Amino acid sequence: MAAAREALDLRHGRGPARPGPGRRLLRLLRNHPLGLLGLAIIAGFVVVGVFGPSLAPYDPRTLHAGKPLAGMSAAHWFGTNSLGQDIYSRVLAGARISLIISSASVVIGSTLGALMGTLCGFKAGWLDFTLQRISEAFVAFPNFIIYLMLITAFGRGPLTIICAIAVGALFGGHRVVRSATFIVASSGYVQAARSIGCSETRIFFRYVVPNLLPIGIVLISGGIGGAILAESTLAFLGLGLAPGSASWGIDMSGQNLTFAALGHWNLVVFPGAAISLVVLGANLLGDSLRDLLDPRMRHSRAG
Repeated sequence: MAAAREALDLRHGRGPARPGPGRRLLRLLRNHPLGLLGLAIIAGFVVVGVFGPSLAPYDPRTLHAGKPLAGMSAAHWFGTNSLGQDIYSRVLAGARISLIISSASVVIGSTLGALMGTLCGFKAGWLDFTLQRISEAFVAFPNFIIYLMLITAFGRGPLTIICAIAVGALFGGHRVVRSATFIVASSGYVQAARSIGCSETRIFFRYVVPNLLPIGIVLISGGIGGAILAESTLAFLGLGLAPGSASWGIDMSGQNLTFAALGHWNLVVFPGAAISLVVLGANLLGDSLRDLLDPRMRHSRAG
């Protein structure tokens, strides 16, 4: 019946009926299950980052919320650390720090870097030459050295970490986008658009940006995971936030790491699992969005 109805629609000049929202959702789930899993992880990360301190059963900085080094129980789901702080509450509260640092550094670094790389690749000239020389100067210094310089100038804190990560993302991501822009700008369809009189502005927004959008999304999604790893690494080394702050990296360092080696594995496993889960979700979501938004892959699926 469905095939006969579709043939009748085609005979009368009507296209096939557009599937409903439920069928489109099922198709998306069937084609990109890992992408939806990544979306669910990132959505949960955002919710916990916004409401985590309010959802925590204990104040994450309160000492002796329970017996020190207590195991997992109904009162303390993840146990307690050597100071008697509730690990579950600290994991929930630590999501807010990771959310603030990762989102701010991605907005400042990856987004501006992608825009800068697109402009440099599309409009080569003095702007491209100047930014390339500045980029080469910054790439010569490791991000860790830049962070130490920022600490000396502005002191420790979330703003310093955001600036250091954003600088690395700004001058690291724009080179990738710039190279891809050269390829798109010299493609046949862009040259054909110029030959029929399309303005440079129309070519930029109609042909260049849509083909570079998947690359920008991958950079942004990778930047979220990279920012979380960078913040956690600095906190693990004792160079990030102030000691005692609710941070996943801090909870994996110091005495907690020593006691974990003595058998109290829950001190570092749960903060480390939170870091790994969020980074995995960001990568899965970025890969699926690239597949959905890349025009070349969309046409190949349609074929």
